[in-house]
Amino acid sequence: MIDLHLHTTYSDGTDSVLELLENAERNNLDIISITDHNELGAYFELEKHPEIRKKFSGKIIVGSEIKTVFDKVNIEILAYGFDYKKLLIKKEDRNIVQNDILKHFIKVGKQMNIKCSEDIYVDLNDPEKQYGSWVYVDEVTKYKENEEIIKKLGGFNRRFFYRDFESNQNSPFYYDTSKYYDDCDTLIKKIHAAGGLAFLAHGLIYPFENVRESVEKIISTTEIDGLECIYPLFNDEEREFMLDLCKKYNKFSSGGSDYHAKNKPETFMGTGINNNIRVEESIIKDWINSIRMI
Repeated sequence: MIDLHLHTTYSDGTDSVLELLENAERNNLDIISITDHNELGAYFELEKHPEIRKKFSGKIIVGSEIKTVFDKVNIEILAYGFDYKKLLIKKEDRNIVQNDILKHFIKVGKQMNIKCSEDIYVDLNDPEKQYGSWVYVDEVTKYKENEEIIKKLGGFNRRFFYRDFESNQNSPFYYDTSKYYDDCDTLIKKIHAAGGLAFLAHGLIYPFENVRESVEKIISTTEIDGLECIYPLFNDEEREFMLDLCKKYNKFSSGGSDYHAKNKPETFMGTGINNNIRVEESIIKDWINSIRMI
């Protein structure tokens, strides 16, 4: 089995690197990539502790899921096969970024008469408070007096607030994060300069006004190398659409579970949600042997 989208405690997963590799071995995976958000710590840990690397007998593609912005919408690029000592991405201070975002939510909510304590904060050391959206949703949904307002807005879900509200230009909670990250073209150039390939992560889940047109715009107007076509939230028709786009523009394809362990308990490495994904070697055969592995 192959899974090229896995997260550890270096970003918002709950498995340590050791636990993730042990799980990958136990689940008989052959090729994986650890793709923490804007983070490469897992690879420096494996370099420092080679005994951890030995826990997994398969191949590991160097990877990261890196935040950027396209047409003012927050998106992610999956970087694969780069030199992790040479990738010069704009470093994210997640504590500053997420607390800034949380303050924005509080301010906007106050204007809408949403009750919320101003003493709440993001705490990267608390698995339940690592993102401004999580902290805000957990806080405001505690109050019965907020129920009607939240219902009129379509309901708040801590898992999906980021896509439905924070990244959505049509939402009052929209927050432009472009100042924190490299723009899309710059990021792709940096990935290429470090010897890697750039893939659009889970392209059909972004809150573009017309998401399919926007995905095609990304693949046709940037130097991106491919698309993540196999993903647990895609149905069969959506997977075929993404694969057809790759064929149309002569781009590579990839896939993965977006495994976060306890933070996405319904999603399993290698198989997704209720065994709804399988990344075949045919999906990655055009590029897998030309990139860096450890």
